[in-house]
Amino acid sequence: MENYLRRSYYFFLIAFGLVNIISFTLVLMAISFSTGHTLSFWHFPMAIALALFVNFLASRFFLKGNPLRIFNQTSAIILGIIAISIPIAAYFYDISADGQMYHMEALYQYKTGWNPFRKLLPYDLNQALWLNHYGKGAEAPQAAIYALTGKIESGKATNIMLWVASFFLCLAFLFRINHFSLKKKLFISALFSFNPVTVYQLLCTYVDGQVASLLLCMLLICCFLFIETNRFFLFFLASVLVITLNIKFTTIIFAAIFSFGFLTILVINKKFAEARKVFIVCAASTILGIGLVGYFPYVTNTIDHNDPIYPGADVLQLEASKMYPRSFHHMGRMGKFFTSFFSHTKNFHLYFGPNPPKPEVPLKIPFTFNKTDIVNACKPFVVTLAGMGPFFSGLTILGLIFYVILARNLPDRKLFKNISLLLLVLLCSVFILSEVWFARYVPQFWFIPLIPAVLTEFINIKWINWLRTFFYVVTVISISFSFVSIPYNFYSTAQIDYTLAQLKASRDVIPVEFTYDESNRVRFYENNIPFKQQHLEGDSVVFMSNCGTKFIFPKNIPQIPKPFILKLSDEVRMKLKK
Repeated sequence: MENYLRRSYYFFLIAFGLVNIISFTLVLMAISFSTGHTLSFWHFPMAIALALFVNFLASRFFLKGNPLRIFNQTSAIILGIIAISIPIAAYFYDISADGQMYHMEALYQYKTGWNPFRKLLPYDLNQALWLNHYGKGAEAPQAAIYALTGKIESGKATNIMLWVASFFLCLAFLFRINHFSLKKKLFISALFSFNPVTVYQLLCTYVDGQVASLLLCMLLICCFLFIETNRFFLFFLASVLVITLNIKFTTIIFAAIFSFGFLTILVINKKFAEARKVFIVCAASTILGIGLVGYFPYVTNTIDHNDPIYPGADVLQLEASKMYPRSFHHMGRMGKFFTSFFSHTKNFHLYFGPNPPKPEVPLKIPFTFNKTDIVNACKPFVVTLAGMGPFFSGLTILGLIFYVILARNLPDRKLFKNISLLLLVLLCSVFILSEVWFARYVPQFWFIPLIPAVLTEFINIKWINWLRTFFYVVTVISISFSFVSIPYNFYSTAQIDYTLAQLKASRDVIPVEFTYDESNRVRFYENNIPFKQQHLEGDSVVFMSNCGTKFIFPKNIPQIPKPFILKLSDEVRMKLKK
């Protein structure tokens, strides 16, 4: 077997195993719920065992001769990735708004015995509407990790697992086509998998970063299936679909468009036998993903409210509109999209009234930036305007230029036709949403300029090479902004840890008001800090870092050493004051 093909299968097995672990966790939990049981510590380890067994079968299928060695190596890498991901996720606190409001609450409810197939949570519970009626394709596997480790933050490891899986699958595909050097393969894989939305959300329980990784995996496995339709590529497609269908309501639309688009491309290319197999897998995955894994919420919503996406599209759109810049209120989707992606990177005040003032959203020349762009691009969340970063508008224009270059210079016209169809599918998946202006709702938009840029590697013209190099450099800079959010999270984690250590050392019952971040009580549980919930007001009330939880420090707090990062921060503040 050719060495490049062997390497492709090698990296495919790593991605295959990581994705299957999450899909098997969902299936195992659904079976348990349907039989009246609840989440237990064994769900995640059992999913790992099943995924490695399937990987063993895949190794024997792909690698004739000596599959056991490759299976052992890839299994060790998969287990190593999990072993690294869980402690990293457990170390960092989720400082996101929605994460603390309801995503982490879902993990806690699963862990403490909630069976969503059998009963709903009480409606006086904070954020019960979303807990009872939103898909939990991201939260359920995270809860399974929480059930195993006893640390709620450890559930975020699934973000890292899917992110790494998308990187290795991209690397596997690049080895399969075998056109680039190893360094270029690694670089291109990083460009696609290091989607800013994914990076921003690696250390929180928002789900859009997982959506970006899953859609990249779906895009890539379709490319694999176009080349070769075998049982394990089809199995991978099924696993991705089962997860994607259950993450959020919009991902059902994305999955449908990707599936229909890929089937159309197969038919246009007269790959009818392949199209039949893919159709059967997509249909079976949809039945499994919605009928069993998605029994909650799709079937339960239909039974209780005659609407599988209850509370309904209108309510969901209203929630999204609360994040509008005020001047967006009467704009159509294209107007909002253009204004957002070609403006400065920032957040605007939320829209809350029937006739709000409409401050102008200033547009900018692509590739220009100011202090506002840089400061907001480094924040630990996806901002509302220009959420892909201050240079993405320019990168999008360059992507269009590269597409025109391909139309004029790419010698393989069949390849150009198929790439055009692929880009059309991506564009349809983006612009079908009314809230296309908000980057985290359409993370797949990141791939649209990247695809034609990378394909110009097949055209060896000097000025195109220089233009592509410029594109790559700016893309790396854009990605680097999102990575700045990790040191910010590190600092916030140190603040929260220090505060909790102080409260624990006092050995007093702490007066606490969690407000809209009810899940933060788990931080007190895990640190064995006694507390009493009550309404708090006055000068003595303190807010915990990056959350809505407020409390009152006890009168006598023992002195405990500050973490180095907090000492350094204090020293910097003192110097700035002088």
